[in-house]
Amino acid sequence: MELFTEASIILASNGSFGINTDIFETNLVNQLIILGSVVFFGRDFLSESLGQRQAEIISGVEDSEKRLNEATTRLAEAKKQLSQARVIMDQVRKETSSTKAALLEADYNQAKLELSKRFSSASSILMFRERQILSEIKQYVSVLALELVVSKIEKKAGLESELSSYMQESINMVGAASPAPALSVEIGEEA
Repeated sequence: MELFTEASIILASNGSFGINTDIFETNLVNQLIILGSVVFFGRDFLSESLGQRQAEIISGVEDSEKRLNEATTRLAEAKKQLSQARVIMDQVRKETSSTKAALLEADYNQAKLELSKRFSSASSILMFRERQILSEIKQYVSVLALELVVSKIEKKAGLESELSSYMQESINMVGAASPAPALSVEIGEEA
């Protein structure tokens, strides 16, 4: 600071700017001695301190490079795993799609088969019921026909007996009216 005040005094006294060449007046020797002693005595300390600092910086840089290499390696591995995972996911999607299609096809075939079985079963049941109903109708018609025949036979038998008794009465009446001996003729049923 003192140097600045002296410089302003020098400038003010001469009125111009200039360099003071007087070594002792400018205190240049003292400054060089201080600087030399600082360099001579502080060289070991400064070199050791700077060496430590340099070693720390180099260590930090090497550590950073090592971490960068590790991170790069991990990034490459992660990208590789990601691509493998994408390939696996695509395979799973394709397998899922094909499995889904196969399951749907199998369900369709099974449903078709079951419907076919049910239709066949229903068809056979209907055919059986139709045959059974036809059989029952035939039996009913047969029974009705037999009843009709029996009733007609009974009616004829009843008429024949009436006719036979009428004829007997007629013969008896004719025979009673005529003087000739009465013949009794019986009309029997023919077998």
